[in-house]
Amino acid sequence: MRGLRQQLRVSQGELKDELNRRLGRSYDKPKVSRWENGREPIPEDVAAELTAMTASLPHDARAIVLANQKGGVGKTTSALNIAAALSRSGRRVLLVDMDPQATATIALLAEGGVEAYRQGRTMSHVILGGASLPAIVIRAGEELAHGRGPPFDLAASHIDLAETDGRREPGYDVALREALEPCRSNYDFIVLDAPPNLGMLTWMALAAAEDAIIPVRTEPYDTMGVGLILSTINKVQRRLNPALRLAGILPTQYGRRKSVDREVLAHLSMAMGEKAPILEPVPDSAVFGHAARNGRIAVETSPTAPAVLVYVRLAQALAAGSPLPRAEADLIEPVVAELGE
Repeated sequence: MRGLRQQLRVSQGELKDELNRRLGRSYDKPKVSRWENGREPIPEDVAAELTAMTASLPHDARAIVLANQKGGVGKTTSALNIAAALSRSGRRVLLVDMDPQATATIALLAEGGVEAYRQGRTMSHVILGGASLPAIVIRAGEELAHGRGPPFDLAASHIDLAETDGRREPGYDVALREALEPCRSNYDFIVLDAPPNLGMLTWMALAAAEDAIIPVRTEPYDTMGVGLILSTINKVQRRLNPALRLAGILPTQYGRRKSVDREVLAHLSMAMGEKAPILEPVPDSAVFGHAARNGRIAVETSPTAPAVLVYVRLAQALAAGSPLPRAEADLIEPVVAELGE
């Protein structure tokens, strides 16, 4: 049901109002929430009405943003591997690099995307220069001057994009959402790699997305700032994008045998409660570094490695519109019990 609501681009409250109008009922917002969480079965007439409401909609891509104000948490690694896994499953994917550090662009293009910048084909040309986003997209396998192109479509970044935070004009925080509109019907998924801060570019990415995933390294200091990104997401939901959903917190670089990692995972679970699901952790693994050194993505080079399979399962759930894989209870509950003693 959540997927259908996201296609309609309405909040739970707005969907409740529309269903009540169409069906002559008096459902409340908590009822809609229970339907989406699977706590109550969806009535047949509601399911039929939802299907009718979405049947006439044009197919639009589902935009997923990877965001965290902390750097080094595996945000770009997650964006690249999720995009690659979705692409390998046959989905049409666009990765939009909104980070002025251009880490994803550097990983995918020879010479760090210098040729793309020379051709006027980066997000800085879109956000700062008014270029059309479809015109700057580098297509999967497209050969630039110095080597092969990306394995999926890419909207590249450049350091010039950092100038965005100095801009002040009405509605600027929805500039990315507007720029993506001509592209949405061309893709199944748009993956947005936000910068490691809570500035304008992150707001833009959140305002343009349906789902937000927060990668968090299982280190004590890294988890302390989760509240800041959660607060930002809540503000964007209220003020700019009521369709934005916090899809989950993605623990990264997780060491199952390390007591501190297990404790951090348990603390995250206790702190989040019902606010956000804790997703299946990505184990710490050398496969990501090895792939990066070879200019590749781990999903391409080591698709059966345990750490990579976490991203594969995550992408499969996204593609199917099913609940995202969560951290297993046996990773959390024993530690929670110990901490409570």
